[in-house]
Amino acid sequence: MNLFDKLEKTVAETGQGISRKAKELAEVTRLKNMLHTCEEVMDQKYREIGRAYFESHKNEEENEYREQCRAILDAQRGAEALREQIENIGKE
Repeated sequence: MNLFDKLEKTVAETGQGISRKAKELAEVTRLKNMLHTCEEVMDQKYREIGRAYFESHKNEEENEYREQCRAILDAQRGAEALREQIENIGKE
């Protein structure tokens, strides 16, 4: 086998290796995108469950998450006060 044959073989093998790696990378990227989508769906559903629980139990004196419900209610009141301040800027 002469130098050119060896070089041709090396180039061909390298090209095949690069092609294989590119396909692997594309597959990993595709799977990671699918995984990210699944995680986003789970997070959204967790938020929906949490919001539904809060709305159902926010006025109960005794519930498992009373401290968190109070914190949410306090944050809601604070947010409303900030909205009012924002609306009043420039009206004075």
